Amino acid sequence: MSRKTADPFWTVRGVSGGEDVCLVIEAASAVAAECSAAKRAIEVVFVNQAVPAEVTAAKLTGRLWRYTPEPRLKCFGRAVGLPQAACLLLCGLATLALDLHAHRIPLPRLHW
Repeated sequence: MSRKTADPFWTVRGVSGGEDVCLVIEAASAVAAECSAAKRAIEVVFVNQAVPAEVTAAKLTGRLWRYTPEPRLKCFGRAVGLPQAACLLLCGLATLALDLHAHRIPLPRLHW
């Protein structure tokens, strides 16, 4: 089963209740983003593709509307799978063991 790639984010500026609003909406097209805002009683004035700074600001203010879930595991801001996360964990443990060995710190022995 392949995962669907996330749709682009769109910045929607408009008026709601006499107040200017700026939203970032995940949608397949600008028309879909405009329709999504219109069904929430927002009079749309302007729609264009969002830049990363707008997405971050919208996430902080609670004005980011998305329907694909956030990835569970991330490394350096990118989504990683379970095998990749396990490999990164093993690499970290190997680095720790090599650092201890290089500084002549004895590793504890496990007695079973």
